[in-house]
Amino acid sequence: MNLLRKIKFNRPSASFWIYSFIILLIVVPWFFYRGYLFFTDMAWGYNLPLTWASTAFLFNLLIRGLSFIFPLDFLEKFFITGIIILILAGGRKLVKNILEYSYQDDFQTVFSSGLVFTLSLFALFNPFVYDRALYGQFGVLAAYGCLLFTLAYLLLLIKTLDFKWLYFSAFFSGLALLFSLHFIFLLAPFYILLLIVILLKRHVIQEKGGVRDFWSAVIFSFIIVIIININWLSALAFKVSPLTSFVERGITNQDLVAFQTSGKTPFETFTNVLLMSGFWGKDQFRYFDLTMAPNWQFSFIFLMPLIIYGVYLSFRQGSRNERIMSAGLLLIFSLAVFLAVGIKAPFTRGLTLFLYDHVPLYKGLREPQKWVAAIIPIYLFYLTLGVRRLRLAKFISNNLVSSGLILSAIIIMAAPSLLWGFNRQVLPTPYPEDWYAVNRLLLSRSSQPGECGDKVIFLPWHLYMSFNWTGKIIANPAPVFFACPTISGTNMEWGGIYDNSRSQDGKAISSWLAVQGKDGPLALSGFPPRYIILAKELDFRSYLWLNDLSYLKPLVETKTLLVYEFKS
Repeated sequence: MNLLRKIKFNRPSASFWIYSFIILLIVVPWFFYRGYLFFTDMAWGYNLPLTWASTAFLFNLLIRGLSFIFPLDFLEKFFITGIIILILAGGRKLVKNILEYSYQDDFQTVFSSGLVFTLSLFALFNPFVYDRALYGQFGVLAAYGCLLFTLAYLLLLIKTLDFKWLYFSAFFSGLALLFSLHFIFLLAPFYILLLIVILLKRHVIQEKGGVRDFWSAVIFSFIIVIIININWLSALAFKVSPLTSFVERGITNQDLVAFQTSGKTPFETFTNVLLMSGFWGKDQFRYFDLTMAPNWQFSFIFLMPLIIYGVYLSFRQGSRNERIMSAGLLLIFSLAVFLAVGIKAPFTRGLTLFLYDHVPLYKGLREPQKWVAAIIPIYLFYLTLGVRRLRLAKFISNNLVSSGLILSAIIIMAAPSLLWGFNRQVLPTPYPEDWYAVNRLLLSRSSQPGECGDKVIFLPWHLYMSFNWTGKIIANPAPVFFACPTISGTNMEWGGIYDNSRSQDGKAISSWLAVQGKDGPLALSGFPPRYIILAKELDFRSYLWLNDLSYLKPLVETKTLLVYEFKS
């Protein structure tokens, strides 16, 4: 232990290696084998859609470009690793800036980097990150990581009144919206709080002659956000974005029921939110649910006194402006908790429904539990204050290394199943060989060498379905795998919702399937389909009436697929 105390944790190389160790503990099992990582809400293939009106356009364009250099399954694993790095780095930056914001004394002692490391683990190891990761919602997690960076630079701006930090916060805010548009609602309260604090310091700014600089920085920051999101914002402006139709007409009151925060009672829902849990997807039991483990709340129960102590310190030791800042954070925390509970409790339902009905695009935030992403950094703010002060106690200062290791273990215990490839719940899985064979066959029959313009219908008709070669329910990967334009099920079939995609082709196919093709060949938008691929999965036998249709002919049968062609 004496040897550990001599380690210079403030050296950049030491910080790099200890962060790398944690990251490798999570992701390294995936890189032992070839294959893709399949999730309920995410599947990758070489035909990631390039729809310029989509928020995912720039990202998919980048991945397609890199796929000419690196294998795509490696890029997927690297992407998830990058999200984990982003969250840890955002947590580290936020903790460091909280310390610099809150204390005038020199905190760069021998174990200060160890303190920053330990506390930054809280940003990653929590039920919110765990649930979203296991479900495959890495866009939400990327936005959450950008939110952490945004708040870190806003704190730096408040501390220094150097408006260049507003540009950095705008950059990460723009990225957050690119990954998850509805984070605009999570970011807005923090920017409002920033404006209030700036107004309280206006005399200092005026003395520095920086009022004009501040508003110039605001304008340029707004431009930065616009530029990052210019493609889908242009689509909205020209009214060609599918987002508008989906939000305004595709999402209904039933979505609020289907995606409500988890909890059997209002009190349990409220408790889940405070514990950073409550994700609706965990109730589908498609991965190990942390809340099913005995004493899963132990980590938070231990940390809560430190967080409350941090709240106490923020009002006892802070300046007037710092107390106002703390009060603002607590107000945002209360608002986020109320909105995260959503319609589940009588005292929160009214506010949720009001925003749903009157605030543009808010109804797109049909998962109110996303507000937990705004709760976590506030927890981290007060946890940092509490631990930083407690660390000065004689017993703790005499046992810094052991205390840091114990605190790190307690934080990790909030979501221990993130370690070792999400506790081996997600394993690299290759696509079946006959999928590649069918893809080559369709390409060889195309009139355009190396490309395929023939439309394909993929059955069974489900948005989420199980495949024998994955062993679990995943997002249907057919559209991102086959080179031909492939239409698969848009029917989510969850929470009383069959299909709210607003897809006209989806409606046409559903109607055609309902009468088992007896009304003649499919009529879709654009050009008619040429092929039907029926996977021998799930309820595929209920689709074998395809063999009886006179205008279809069997083309090929493989181990897992049946391929039909529409007769000319």
